Amino acid sequence: MPSRRAFLTRALASGLTLAPATRLFAANDFWNTKDPSTWTEDEIVQITSKSPWARAAVPGLKGAADPTGISDGQAAQGGRGAGARRMSGPQYVTIRWESAQPIRDALRAPLAAEFDGHYVISMTNLPLPPRGRGADASENDDFLDRIQNGTTLQVKGRDPDEAGIARRTRIGSILFGFSKDYLPLTPADREIIFKFDSDRLVLQTKFDAKEMMYHGKLAV
Repeated sequence: MPSRRAFLTRALASGLTLAPATRLFAANDFWNTKDPSTWTEDEIVQITSKSPWARAAVPGLKGAADPTGISDGQAAQGGRGAGARRMSGPQYVTIRWESAQPIRDALRAPLAAEFDGHYVISMTNLPLPPRGRGADASENDDFLDRIQNGTTLQVKGRDPDEAGIARRTRIGSILFGFSKDYLPLTPADREIIFKFDSDRLVLQTKFDAKEMMYHGKLAV
């Protein structure tokens, strides 16, 4: 529905959703007890910003001035990015599983066909350079290639899977696609780690498959 998509676009652009998750989630949360068509706007904001499928984290800023420091956000998320230092004030970035069915039910908009067979995770509110136009479009492509190469998804104790796709959305979010064939996930995966590591920023956050159950099935 256009009205629902427009509401979410305004919420994301305004920073309304950018607050850290601070609670555990139970099987009786509204997404498992109510039909998606009855979700309120507040509930849609919650599931798309502070839920088992959406987390907020603070990126660390890399810099030679403090080669051993770790940002507050990294410390909270268990990050260990070498060469990072504290940013001036928290800048919350929302990391969200766009491919998860509850997020699809909330947004009511399909993902591009190129993401078929992929877990799709977005980052919103990340400090980004302006989108290139015309001759600058190649710079935008180079930027996406660089951040794609430094973005991984990993289950604790297994090798990380590097993003195979990186795309920029019209509201400035970045969508990353990870092949499901390379990293099959199960409800037993208690520590799923998303890590972003660019030439300037580093960010890491964790998800728990046990919490990501939607009507009795793992939703990723």
